[in-house]
Amino acid sequence: MSGPLDLDAASAALIAQLTLDDVEDIRASAKGKAPEGSPPSDAECALRAYSEEVQDTLRFFQDLQLARSMDSALELDQPVLSVLSVVEDCVKDDQQYAEALQNGQTLPAQSEVQRLVEDPQFSLFAQDGGEATAATDSSDSDTEIATDRSAMVQVRAQCVICRDNLRASTAFRAPCEHFYCRDCLSNLAHSCVGDESLFPLQCCRQALPMDGPGGVFAQLEIYLRLSLRAKAREFSTLSKDRLYCPQPTCSMFLGSTVNRAGDVTCPRCRTEVCLGCRQVVHPNEKCGENTALEQVKALALEKNWQTCPGCGQIIDLQQGCYHMTCRCRTEFCYVCAAPWKHCTCPQWEEARLLDTAEQRVEVEMGARARAAAPAIFQERVQQRVERLRYDHDCAGGHHWRRRDGRARCEECHYMLREYLLLCRSCGIAVCVRCSRNRL
Repeated sequence: MSGPLDLDAASAALIAQLTLDDVEDIRASAKGKAPEGSPPSDAECALRAYSEEVQDTLRFFQDLQLARSMDSALELDQPVLSVLSVVEDCVKDDQQYAEALQNGQTLPAQSEVQRLVEDPQFSLFAQDGGEATAATDSSDSDTEIATDRSAMVQVRAQCVICRDNLRASTAFRAPCEHFYCRDCLSNLAHSCVGDESLFPLQCCRQALPMDGPGGVFAQLEIYLRLSLRAKAREFSTLSKDRLYCPQPTCSMFLGSTVNRAGDVTCPRCRTEVCLGCRQVVHPNEKCGENTALEQVKALALEKNWQTCPGCGQIIDLQQGCYHMTCRCRTEFCYVCAAPWKHCTCPQWEEARLLDTAEQRVEVEMGARARAAAPAIFQERVQQRVERLRYDHDCAGGHHWRRRDGRARCEECHYMLREYLLLCRSCGIAVCVRCSRNRL
């Protein structure tokens, strides 16, 4: 049976309005039939309650219509906004280059944005208002001419994510020799745009090449390429040096604060930002500290959160050992913030160690093992505790096996319905993506 959300919002709103009209007609026809001053009948109370419910439904679908209309407008305008953002960033980089040339300073290296603007595909994309698509490589044709019949046999490969068979000559090949189909690589890039923990893109702990004919960017459609390049510029900047527009409705990334002076104007909303406190400019007023940042630092001190020594990012340990790997790839001790293995702090808090061991043994043996075979379960837990105490992250690489059944990935926390990959050494259970692109 279809529900109300299976209808389009306009039709559902029309149905609600017609129902409301019918209710009002019934209420109007019943007026004057009861003695004056008498309490409302059960039928009148029911009609009033039903009328209020239908009014709520009508408002819901009217709001849904408006929200979808705004979302559609943003989706249509997004390619154009992306082009404008890239062009504005390129203008700023060109200005820095011109100033260095004029002042006789060392010329800065060509930026990612400048290289992108020089790409012929970007020119076509900008001229077409963001509707051009990536050109199709003629080498993708299934018809190939070869004098030797054996040369016509195509080497096949398998996508490491979806396991689909594909031609090795047209697939993306990672440095670890794993292959990706275009859909899975695009999905990874799209996830990275919204999840900084996936940056830089990697497979089997080796960074994926981004530029060049064999790089990731060459495999992506132009719009996704623009988005990923913009995010790469943001994610490559240390957290403590990032500058954002202070307007909550904008929050655009404005670049790094390093080697910059004066106020910065947001190219999107034209808000002027003070580099000192990173808030809206305050003429004729003394620049104070960033109040919000100071509040976060005070909260971190109160909660015993740690600060990454590499980028200044505040980190809260919820589970696992004291070995922290920040988004900036800095490895440090959660207890003292020293570089990892350069201190004498313990690697685990005992309670967390035991809890992690129990969780992993439960995934390995099944949810009922704790009650069905308590002695065996506890024995496995103790074995896992001793292994995790000194080899918690499989520094030499994980050794995966498939574990069928519904379970939650320890890294991204998504619930997987069919199976997870279980490490034979440390026992961590993760999805395919996390096993390839996070760990």
